Amino acid sequence: MNKRQQQKQKTRELILKTAKEEFSKNGFLNTTTSQIAQSAGIAHGTLFLHFNNKNALIVEILDIELDQISASIQKLVTEAADLEQMLILYLNMLQEDEELFSVLARELPFYPDELRRLILFRDSLIRSHFHKVIQAGIKAGKYRSLHVTSAVSFLFGTINYYLSLKNIFITDGSVIEKFKTSIVSTFTTLITCDQGANNE
Repeated sequence: MNKRQQQKQKTRELILKTAKEEFSKNGFLNTTTSQIAQSAGIAHGTLFLHFNNKNALIVEILDIELDQISASIQKLVTEAADLEQMLILYLNMLQEDEELFSVLARELPFYPDELRRLILFRDSLIRSHFHKVIQAGIKAGKYRSLHVTSAVSFLFGTINYYLSLKNIFITDGSVIEKFKTSIVSTFTTLITCDQGANNE
């Protein structure tokens, strides 16, 4: 990579870093590309050399975030398909960028259809890991015989509920940290077979 390419890559990374900070602080809907450019210390036109529009920037940031989460979960699934460990890992990773994911949970219904579709597709890749592990657990007799898609939707809906209403549940700190234990214990209790029933 020559110097010009290196500089171009550095500028792109700067835009992504700055945009993520601005989106986390002000929301996707209230942040403009001119604000991002100003915060990054670049010309507004420079931003458009790297990204066609704000939606492309949002998708790129979410691709990076969700790819990291998906890869980490996939690694855990490969090593040991333990649902509780997967859920704790997922919640820990959400917590690392909680402001960003809180904004996403709160604003998603108001995004244009195409952007919403792109985001939900990426989210579905992570859900598929949980779907696979729960389905395998049902076959092994570890989990109750239930509708897996509904169970996964219930889990992710619960997490999004807390993220979207973060400011109501807490005034400072992490809403994921506050409810992590109850989310994990409640969900695993709901889907795990009663051991006494299994022994009859």
